Amino acid sequence: ELAKEKEGYLFPDTYFVSPAIKPEALIEKMVKTFNEKISSVPGLATSTQSLKDVITMASIVEREARAMESRKIIAGILWRRIKIGMPLQVDVSFAYINGKHTFNLTLADLKIDSPYNTYLYKGLPPGPIGNPGLDSILATINPTETKYLFFLTGHDGKMYYAQTFEQHKRNKALHLN
Repeated sequence: ELAKEKEGYLFPDTYFVSPAIKPEALIEKMVKTFNEKISSVPGLATSTQSLKDVITMASIVEREARAMESRKIIAGILWRRIKIGMPLQVDVSFAYINGKHTFNLTLADLKIDSPYNTYLYKGLPPGPIGNPGLDSILATINPTETKYLFFLTGHDGKMYYAQTFEQHKRNKALHLN
């Protein structure tokens, strides 16, 4: 509960601490590590995006992809969606809203009125949905620009990209059913 307000700014890492550590001290340690790690991130100081926007986007990218290449592509797709006024439509935000993950979502879930519902509301959610690692932060600052507007992770764990909604529907039929 104490960490909730620090969401996104608690660096995910391995910490060796006493079992008797107070929650406040652990939170402080994680925030300090976050500040140390991002102080050396190339491009962060000159980014046109605010730190909050970078960390919020990186928290989404962290949950959407595992490999650096796909993180950079997804970051590029999501920044492009914002630029053209398209909703982000990321399923990972529902784990933050109601604890459900991509394969468990229903049409009713997609209608939940929450500022974190990226199907209903355009732009970034009001804050991070998790604590991104360094790779996701780097990918968010240095995204790969493509012509893609859609992506999904197939049941095989591979990423599939599409330029059009028709191509995306075909990817869904081939890789999710």
